[in-house]
Amino acid sequence: MTVPITVIPFGARVRVKRGQMPVDPALLGRAGTVVEASEYTPARFGVTLDGEAQVRVFALGELELLASDPLPPERREARGKRALP
Repeated sequence: MTVPITVIPFGARVRVKRGQMPVDPALLGRAGTVVEASEYTPARFGVTLDGEAQVRVFALGELELLASDPLPPERREARGKRALP
């Protein structure tokens, strides 16, 4: 059994690129922020493009990761500790 994870985290900056599915040519190269990411749908992301209010849905292959928010201090600290049994 595998556990799905989201490859692009919530709040990450992304750019739209050409994927397997047709994308509106006007969207190619535009940047935005991931506002919807779930473990239940790991290959589907809701993105708000810069200058827009609506959320657009993209597949994993249609997005290029530009920057990701660093982990909060408590999560960074937890990574350095040993896992509990």
